[in-house]
Amino acid sequence: MNGKMSVFLLPFFLLFLPPAGAEVIHGGIVAVTSLGNGGPPSSPMPLRLEDLWGLRLEEDRDLLRGVEIQIDLPEEADLYRGTYAVFAWAGVAPPPARDIPSYQGSQLFFKVVDGGKKLFLQLPFGSSAGFGPIPDTYVHKKALGEADFPLLFAVMPIMKGIPDRASGAVFSTQVRPIFKNLGKLVVVPVDETGPLPEDDFRLFIDDKPHPFDRRGFNIEPGMHRLRMEKDGYAPFVSTVGLDRGRVSRVEAFFRKNASFLRINAPTGSRVFLDGRSVEPGGKDMTVEPGEHTLSMKIGDYQTNKKFLVEPGKSYGISLFLDILINED
Repeated sequence: MNGKMSVFLLPFFLLFLPPAGAEVIHGGIVAVTSLGNGGPPSSPMPLRLEDLWGLRLEEDRDLLRGVEIQIDLPEEADLYRGTYAVFAWAGVAPPPARDIPSYQGSQLFFKVVDGGKKLFLQLPFGSSAGFGPIPDTYVHKKALGEADFPLLFAVMPIMKGIPDRASGAVFSTQVRPIFKNLGKLVVVPVDETGPLPEDDFRLFIDDKPHPFDRRGFNIEPGMHRLRMEKDGYAPFVSTVGLDRGRVSRVEAFFRKNASFLRINAPTGSRVFLDGRSVEPGGKDMTVEPGEHTLSMKIGDYQTNKKFLVEPGKSYGISLFLDILINED
């Protein structure tokens, strides 16, 4: 066993060599994980030697901080220390798919598996700030960018002629996104006719003014009070809960500010609102905001009056007939 250890140490020093150029990668895809806002962790999956796992980016990913690969190590990792390494390749082409036998990509890194129970690999995205040394964890020093995706990773032997038991080792693997401490709130304003144009909205979050963006906006996780105002409509008020790394969508339904009109008139009178006959009697009727004309007839007597209705207000209109006596 000591003789073998001296052979296995060689790949450790390769970690400090400059990254290799583009190379051909052979193997079959066992999974492809999409990384983006709200993405769940992958299911644990057995990974055999030279199986390939693909990572790709989704378009909506501004909450993404990085990705973590968890590998549960089998007994063979302790029995044959230094026999295996986790390899990762960047800028892979063509995009990973199950029916493609080989790819091209640039080696991003490889990490020798030196025994233990678990191995974690953390790959920062955009910035490596906040990623620090953690036991049993490899943190890639250079933050990944969009051009590095898709990625491939695999567990591979780093020497030839390994024992049969070592070549049959199975590594339980899981991929999980690492999110910023933010959630995204997407508000879709609608009324009874459908989506409303994006103009004249006043948005308040926790009673503080906030710019409205139909694409959404990132705020801290937790419960938040949402209030939206638009001229001519009743305010929309709701309480929403945001989870870290997830997108919450709220349909803000706006109801037009209803205006009401109550007409009182003597029995036998005829009442017309904008030329349309209406029944008086002291009952509220809805009326559109704006200018209107009310006409009243009783016998040969008729009177007309224009009036202005403002949104959300109620009006009472009454016709009074009286006898005026003047002393000569």
